[in-house]
Amino acid sequence: MKRILIVILLCISSCSFAQQTNKTYPVFRNCKENLGYEYLKNCTTEKIINFIKVSFDTELASNLFPHKQSTKFLVEFVINKKGKVEQVSAKANHREVAAEAIRVLKRIPKFKKPGYLNNTPIDTPFSIMMTIHFQEF
Repeated sequence: MKRILIVILLCISSCSFAQQTNKTYPVFRNCKENLGYEYLKNCTTEKIINFIKVSFDTELASNLFPHKQSTKFLVEFVINKKGKVEQVSAKANHREVAAEAIRVLKRIPKFKKPGYLNNTPIDTPFSIMMTIHFQEF
């Protein structure tokens, strides 16, 4: 009888830990909300990268690195519970490149929806390694 009770308790405890979590990725404008987590992750990341590429002052980088054709930098930020970008930081091989990356990220428009976990808005951290290619002027 004791063995049956222990087995039943083990089954109940393992079943309670096996509950699925319902998570939703932040939704950038022009991304369709209802196509699933992976689609939203890819779409949102692609839109963020494109926003950075279009908004980044490549002339600044070209002037800082006259003999190079690209530069790399790491950006980290959080999309808060209201869909706004905050806690922006950047690491680059030159301070001006990091400052430009931060300037660009602070200009990202508010997201259509923040990330959700079990139907509750959450802060979603992002980390993106970027390479910007530029031409000599």
